[in-house]
Amino acid sequence: MRWTFISMLAAAVLAVARLRTTAQATRGRLVLVSSRELLRLLRATVLPSPRRDRDHLLHWSAWRREHQHRAARSAPSLEQRHRRRRDDMTPPT
Repeated sequence: MRWTFISMLAAAVLAVARLRTTAQATRGRLVLVSSRELLRLLRATVLPSPRRDRDHLLHWSAWRREHQHRAARSAPSLEQRHRRRRDDMTPPT
């Protein structure tokens, strides 16, 4: 629910900013602002910067490596996939 609201709010801000810049561009010699440029401006002025402190980085790194380990354990290896494919291709005797 919270992320939906934030997404809708960001879309509304981008739409209003686009209308304002379009109106300014038609009066002057400015090129229309792209959505990427509006997002960059929004990030620079309104949105808080992401956390990058040491504790957060270490926690994120440990979480990522744990999930990579879990995925590696649950996924079949290349050799297992090859053996399974080879066994499926051999005609029954």
